[in-house]
Amino acid sequence: MDFTSALCLLSLCLTNAFAAVQIRRVGQFSMTNAAFTNLYENKNATNPREKYDLILSSFSGNPFTGGTVEYVRGVGNWMNRLSSTQTQTLANRMSWPNEIAGVPVNIFGKRMVAVPDGFLVPFKGDGHIYLIDVSSSVPGGPYKLTDHTEGQWFYHRVVWKDMDGDGDMDILTCRAREPVISLFSSKDSELLWLENPASHSYSSPWKQHVITHGPDVYLRNLKIATPNGTFDAVVTTEFFTKKLSIHWTTDSQNRWTDSSKIHSRTIDATPGAMFDVEICDVNNDGKLDLLTTSNGNNGSVIIYEIPTDFRTQAFRRHVVATGFSPREKGTGKGAPGSSFCIHSTTGDHKNDRPLILVSGDDDGRAYIMEPTSSDSNNWSYSKRAFYDTGSGTVGQMAFADVDGDGYVDIFVPSYTVGEVLVYTFAPYIAFG
Repeated sequence: MDFTSALCLLSLCLTNAFAAVQIRRVGQFSMTNAAFTNLYENKNATNPREKYDLILSSFSGNPFTGGTVEYVRGVGNWMNRLSSTQTQTLANRMSWPNEIAGVPVNIFGKRMVAVPDGFLVPFKGDGHIYLIDVSSSVPGGPYKLTDHTEGQWFYHRVVWKDMDGDGDMDILTCRAREPVISLFSSKDSELLWLENPASHSYSSPWKQHVITHGPDVYLRNLKIATPNGTFDAVVTTEFFTKKLSIHWTTDSQNRWTDSSKIHSRTIDATPGAMFDVEICDVNNDGKLDLLTTSNGNNGSVIIYEIPTDFRTQAFRRHVVATGFSPREKGTGKGAPGSSFCIHSTTGDHKNDRPLILVSGDDDGRAYIMEPTSSDSNNWSYSKRAFYDTGSGTVGQMAFADVDGDGYVDIFVPSYTVGEVLVYTFAPYIAFG
């Protein structure tokens, strides 16, 4: 038996020995107040260990401590020596950097990072959207794209999308302001887009276009087929008004410039403070679903099936996990955080139902949820924690096969502990 066959056999034995998928801790590295992680794919990389750069953010409730954005180039090169991982500081005077993310290279012709910033805690509410140039060893920026002449706002996610049909990718986002002391601005929240100028310059703020009020934290864009054609839609969570909503345009060219052609409806106003939303085929029936979380003192993971006509019909709801609760009570604490569809390996998964990866947020755990059946009509899941930090907070996780071994790796930011822990689905192989 050759080495490859032996390896496959051992992997099969390990799989059959356990009912649940196995997750193994690889190691960790230090980062104070690690909050959000994301992976930025480099499609030009020839070495599989350099295919992904890791982006990290941190923040603090201390008004005198600035939030930071850190960068690890070719993070797969560090998998065998994680404790020695070296991060590069891209910015260190942010208010409260949230879901940092890589910008598609074709937009500016080089590698950039987008930073949505700010939060509702005192002295951190003046957030903006920034760009940072990471195309060379010396970062450029941050460059501010928002202008808040009418008051403070904070942002959580950036989506790149051509909103006006001119061929340029604009920024679609949500923003909110919840001032603790309402002296300079009132509470509000908006779904809006920032217009990429013809010059593609990012040295000054972009023009802002408000679509509607209500959406405040996270959003996703998708195309949805109906009996009357396919529509360009945006699903938004409304944390403060406690709703999940959908918005769409009837413009024939999918433009969002004519308010008379933009429509909205509430999907659900009953689960509580809606936090994040992901678009994926959760039950492997060939149709996209909405994977969402409601965040609070009794949070849940909820899946919504998109109906035949999303404009008028009800979205069938499945609460697949509930009872998430912060280990310590306090203002602003809640659980769970974001959830994602994930597979344990790379390759073709057209016949496999995905797992669900869940950040516990202030319940201090990282979870994997597994479907108990391959039947697309069965919405039952088993849930188990593969990391538990105790009474602390686990931030937004990132995942991909960063070292090219065919198994997906997971990055877990442990905010309270001050570490980024790394896990893998790859089995442990011992020789000798």
